[in-house]
Amino acid sequence: MLPKDFQEANFTYHKPADMTDEQCSSLSVFIGKDGDGFPCIISKWQPNKEDIEAINNGDGIWLCITGTGMPPVSLFTDNPFESQRS
Repeated sequence: MLPKDFQEANFTYHKPADMTDEQCSSLSVFIGKDGDGFPCIISKWQPNKEDIEAINNGDGIWLCITGTGMPPVSLFTDNPFESQRS
């Protein structure tokens, strides 16, 4: 999957200096609060053809958190900013 820019992004995480472009890339994110008022960081990802085929074959989606803890996370296809545009 590839990270995607989006209109509501207000911050960019840059790759660590000790990683190559093949290992990591910059990530545009929205840092703020979700619709329920909880602090959140939202990023957008575009699956490639192989990702879509794997999902359609029931292979699922894997999530990797780099670090030593597991923060609350969610994956979804609904645009979290849609209700704010109405």
